[in-house]
Amino acid sequence: MTRSCVCFTSDTGYIYPTFAAARQALAHVDRDRVDVVVLGIDLDPACAAAFGAACARAGIRLATATRAQIGGAPAMLARLFLAELLPANYRQIFYMDGDITIHGSLMPLFDYNLPPGSLLAANDPMTFALEDRDRHGENIRRHFETIGMTHDQASNYFNSGTIMADRVTWMEIGSAAWATWQTRQHWQFSDQDVLNLNAIARHIPLSLAWNFPIYMRNARVEDTIRPRVVHYMSKPKPWDGAFPPWTSAIHRIYLDTARQFPEIAAWHRPMPVRRRLRYHAQQRYKRMLESITWGLSKKRCRILDYERRRAVLSQAA
Repeated sequence: MTRSCVCFTSDTGYIYPTFAAARQALAHVDRDRVDVVVLGIDLDPACAAAFGAACARAGIRLATATRAQIGGAPAMLARLFLAELLPANYRQIFYMDGDITIHGSLMPLFDYNLPPGSLLAANDPMTFALEDRDRHGENIRRHFETIGMTHDQASNYFNSGTIMADRVTWMEIGSAAWATWQTRQHWQFSDQDVLNLNAIARHIPLSLAWNFPIYMRNARVEDTIRPRVVHYMSKPKPWDGAFPPWTSAIHRIYLDTARQFPEIAAWHRPMPVRRRLRYHAQQRYKRMLESITWGLSKKRCRILDYERRRAVLSQAA
């Protein structure tokens, strides 16, 4: 029977937070229509057994593959091979990174009338700094020039943390992106760069509600955007502790997962105290800095303009 799925990919090192994210996804889909799948890459036997049991209890489907099946590439590139590795009955595939939390139904994504050959993805935060005449803006423009993107293409550059596309589109963009990835020894943003180079013309801008960078909470746009998917794009991560700008309730998701699924608790490794203290200081400084550089700058206006004029499935007026 033809179905749709939310899909996560992970190796052994990231499997615990990915499982926690998959549980959240399962609570926010219509299970009569949509499965939640975790695709584990090169999981060691103990990990595969433990998470296989946990996924079975939770109602999540665990699929496994080897690095050889993704051309020996790092696990983060597994998203390029979804059409080859997932069961053949999945027609629509919503890919999600594992470093996310979910705060509302995902079904509007599956109900959206996506034209064949297109993909839904939110613009990357870099696009909102593209016009800045400071060092950060210059570095962003230089990066896009280096990978061969025009200014118009760069302004539509999407973040690869959440992507909705049909299976045929995943096959086409995945195989093309993999071919591009093999042409260079280093890509600064790896899968994201090569996906954009091969799929930018297919991109339909998606509201940041479906891929909201956590630091944009400091930009005073959250009440307008009303995020359903929050993306923790840099370190620290929410499973490491309760660091600003998120709360202890978010960190508790990962603590509760260990209590409810003791068979996988060993894969939740606490952060050393000294590093945790350093991150508390860092995050407080970043909150102050980002409140100025994002919340009191043209970037905030560009974000709100994107939401109101360009993005689909936006809740902004």
